[in-house]
Amino acid sequence: MTDLQTIASDLVDKLQLQYQPAGIQIYREADPLPENISLTERELKSYCQAVILAGEGETLLLEKEKMGCKLGTSVLGFEKDMEAFLDDGVLEKYGVGLFETEEASAETILKSTYLEKGKTRAALIAPLPAFDQTPQVVVFTANSEQIMWLLYAVNYEKGGRMELPQSGGALGGCADITALPLLTGEPNITFLGLGCRMKSAIGPCDLMMGVNGQDLGRVHQHIQDMAKPIAMLDKQTK
Repeated sequence: MTDLQTIASDLVDKLQLQYQPAGIQIYREADPLPENISLTERELKSYCQAVILAGEGETLLLEKEKMGCKLGTSVLGFEKDMEAFLDDGVLEKYGVGLFETEEASAETILKSTYLEKGKTRAALIAPLPAFDQTPQVVVFTANSEQIMWLLYAVNYEKGGRMELPQSGGALGGCADITALPLLTGEPNITFLGLGCRMKSAIGPCDLMMGVNGQDLGRVHQHIQDMAKPIAMLDKQTK
């Protein structure tokens, strides 16, 4: 098996990624935390910000109090009483400006993808080489052309139409590209949402894509298999 350092280096090099692939590992209440990584004391703005920081090289082991965004901690299963929080203010907040009504906001937020509530203890969000074993989810922060190649890679063997479900302008990083690939095994992309973009400071032309960790080896191999078309486009655009 190719080691994670090599996989990360190959993907960054071949796709000319600005950010390293970020691994995500969710620890449930009974799971032991990694012995060699301390809990992060820094208070972040959101889960999406943590993904960007991991892409820049930081290793973050976060409990819910340090993650900043209650939508993110709700989606990722940290909150035991998330309904009270979501119903009290969040739906109204999104119902003004981003959506016409609170009902439209509720349709977007409450029907998204959630991990089992109250079961998550911590989340390790770190550059891929920081992991001893392949993480549950790998997230790529990339421009649209780089995302195109990653989508080709996940679809290389079977082809056909790809269904890429979206949360509708909210919960992009936590639900669309983390919870969904973790629960279903399916890859997905996100255009993110207003809060995601503001808190992460992601570039206006960047997207995020999440793949289940079990698919990482195939993605790596298929990016290598597509070396010729990747070089062809790269030559034309330079």
